[in-house]
Amino acid sequence: MFKSIDLKNDPIPKLFLCFSIPSVTGMLINALYAIVDGIFIGRFVGADALAAITIGYPIINLGVALSFLFGMGGATVMSLHAKNLRLKNTCFSHLITLNVVAYIFLALLVFGFNDSLMILMGSNEELLPLVKEYLYTCTAALIFLMLANSLNAVVRNDKAPTYAFISMVSGALTNIFLDWLFIVIFDMGLFGGALATGIGQVVSFIILVSYFFRSGTKIKFRFEKIRLPFFIKIVTVGFPSFTIEFAAAVTNTLLNKTFMAYSGPLGVSSYSIVTYICYMFRMVFSGFGQALQPIASFNYGIKEIQRVKQIFKIGHISALFISSALLLCVFTLGEWLIKMFTNDPTLIEMSCEGIILFSSALVFLGANFVNIAYLQAKGSTKLSNMLSILRSVVFVLVAVVILPPLWGEAGIWLVLPASDLLTFITSCFLFKRIRS
Repeated sequence: MFKSIDLKNDPIPKLFLCFSIPSVTGMLINALYAIVDGIFIGRFVGADALAAITIGYPIINLGVALSFLFGMGGATVMSLHAKNLRLKNTCFSHLITLNVVAYIFLALLVFGFNDSLMILMGSNEELLPLVKEYLYTCTAALIFLMLANSLNAVVRNDKAPTYAFISMVSGALTNIFLDWLFIVIFDMGLFGGALATGIGQVVSFIILVSYFFRSGTKIKFRFEKIRLPFFIKIVTVGFPSFTIEFAAAVTNTLLNKTFMAYSGPLGVSSYSIVTYICYMFRMVFSGFGQALQPIASFNYGIKEIQRVKQIFKIGHISALFISSALLLCVFTLGEWLIKMFTNDPTLIEMSCEGIILFSSALVFLGANFVNIAYLQAKGSTKLSNMLSILRSVVFVLVAVVILPPLWGEAGIWLVLPASDLLTFITSCFLFKRIRS
């Protein structure tokens, strides 16, 4: 069932469909980890709890970013050397060990610097107890999320996208049920939402681990010291995936602090609702990038350049179509989506205005994800890293400095759209120069 895909000979449209359907659907369902928490907490706990989640979530973003750094980097290297089993197993062992080391660092950061770290991330004294309640629980379970993300990339690249999809679905459904049980039935508040998320991540992890104990699976973990050449290769290839998620951590922290300065906790709550909804959109494009990556990597590795170009074209057409459909959804269903999180009229009005501005560059966001994933899949690490850094750091910082002083709250909402537009323009010049 999971080994019937032929990356060399199957038609590219068929391959993209085979990988994108479980990948995109899985990423959307995986997004429910956050979204369902937001709906239950917004409805049954309150707006301050939503703000607390948004303030604490950058640490989770950082854990996800590191798991993508090691997982996507290691999985891509394994795909580029598909016939070298020894190298594949070494990469696999390294990415597991690196995740564990990174988690220990994050746990020490959260539990060692607690109050000062949370204030730095944008909390005030009023929200601090809620931020602690959420972040401490999520950090305890973060290792399972990190390992699940990395193992998911390996399983998907091992021609088993459906298995990877099942793991995400199982974890998300567990999270949804436990959110209802812990928050609504047992009245466990913010702690219940965080606990439900952690248990869901454990379920995904267990299912993915079971894949490597199946008969016929040749990828195995063995403990070995980190070797610098493998570490550099994994990190270099995985860096674009890291920066995309790391950007979310940095951007959320910057915008949380900016919203707190301009609009107080209500502004942070509004930003929380909008980012919950738009997180789903970002997961769609992340799914396209993850679907494109194994197909492009494998065919580039065997010098089938025309097939690589074909998957690039199909990825862009798909991203354009989906981003246009998502924009239509924002304009027609935006208010309804926001009302799923809150009944507060002021919060609804602020969020409705914000989501239009925040979603204005969805077309460019989709194109950027495809471009970065394509360059990463080919091993063009310098170019993919450059685009990732520009989108994630440089253009965001420029927009944060310029736009809010000019347009106030509207300028804050436009920071990320401005960054995506500038990144798309840069990528157009970049690809034109490559082809010329």
